Amino acid sequence: MDGLDRRRLLRLLTGVGVAGATGGLAACGSSSTPTSRSGVSIGLLVPATGANKAIGADLELGFRLYLDLHGGMLGSRPVQVIVEDEGETPKSGGDALGRLLDQHVLAVAGVANPDLLPAVRDKVEESKVPLLATHATPAGMPSSNFIWRTAFLSDEPARAIALYLRRRMGGSRVSLIGVSSSSTAELFNGFQQVYGTGFQEPITVRAGIKPTAAEFAAAAGQIKNQNPRAIFCNLPSTHLDAFKDALRNAGGSALAGLPLYAPGVVAEGVALDALGDGGRGLYTAMQYSADLNNVANHSFSSLFQAKYQRTPTAFAVAAYDAAAVLDQALTLAGDGTITSQRINSLLSSVGQVISPRGNWQFNQNRSPQQKWYLRKVEKDGPILSNVLISDLATLG
Repeated sequence: MDGLDRRRLLRLLTGVGVAGATGGLAACGSSSTPTSRSGVSIGLLVPATGANKAIGADLELGFRLYLDLHGGMLGSRPVQVIVEDEGETPKSGGDALGRLLDQHVLAVAGVANPDLLPAVRDKVEESKVPLLATHATPAGMPSSNFIWRTAFLSDEPARAIALYLRRRMGGSRVSLIGVSSSSTAELFNGFQQVYGTGFQEPITVRAGIKPTAAEFAAAAGQIKNQNPRAIFCNLPSTHLDAFKDALRNAGGSALAGLPLYAPGVVAEGVALDALGDGGRGLYTAMQYSADLNNVANHSFSSLFQAKYQRTPTAFAVAAYDAAAVLDQALTLAGDGTITSQRINSLLSSVGQVISPRGNWQFNQNRSPQQKWYLRKVEKDGPILSNVLISDLATLG
């Protein structure tokens, strides 16, 4: 940030408009002096261990970057961030949430494991402490007054792709393949609801352990028989090379060359590194791309890379935006004593968020109404990148 005017930078990076306020309020602005307001504690529930450790690291980096750019304050109040390790299972995550609640945090942000949210929903409701979920949330989870989402619903990547393919292919055959899991089921259900009658019978392979060559061959044979014009897959990045080899063995270049679409998490962060050159040409749907052409993202992306020496991810943006909406809710709270319940109520009054992903706002279900983007895995110089292709849809 050397040589940059800090106020201008904050204005460019992130602002949140407040419904009913004349001219809106910037996320970094307040009429009160910082010393006139007491400090607050915010819980950060992110995995430091287990399979989602890399996602957890990005969530924490995004949240802390927002605080760093705002002098360690939200709503002109000094912030103490209390971090607990979500771990890998719903039980470990529930225990970590309990430890945060025992420390009387004002709000909680984070959660990398979508399966954790249904497991802790009732605990969050009983505590009356708002939780801002910064990764995928199960689409079928019952609504909650105290759970807000700054990322997306689990079926939305498939819905965005289905809308895109329906426009381009007019109901032509699409094959669906994924690991056997609740997230795959939600993705397939979302795709089928939007696309219409052209989708084929979904194919699943076992989760947890990488399928054998024979299993991939069987799946590729089924896809060949379906004679699709495109494939939508929910396979881990480590599975894709073997799957594409099986397609090539089953049907030559014609089958292996079919356009392959996937949720963005398949090629996000460390998952992109795991794809290797075999991932080139994969299309993904995500609500953020590091090369989005807007002022907020130009500033955010360059600062993130300068500070952390890595390309920002959608995970980091969702956590960054969670800090932004907490900032505005605390700004609306003004001076005096605040409570978790009051902050939860004020989150409903936060208007449009000016974000690196593009402007978005909460809908009635406490989820983002936002744009989705089509990206393609390609080489950008010597490294693989998610190259922005086009807008897909606005969902939410």
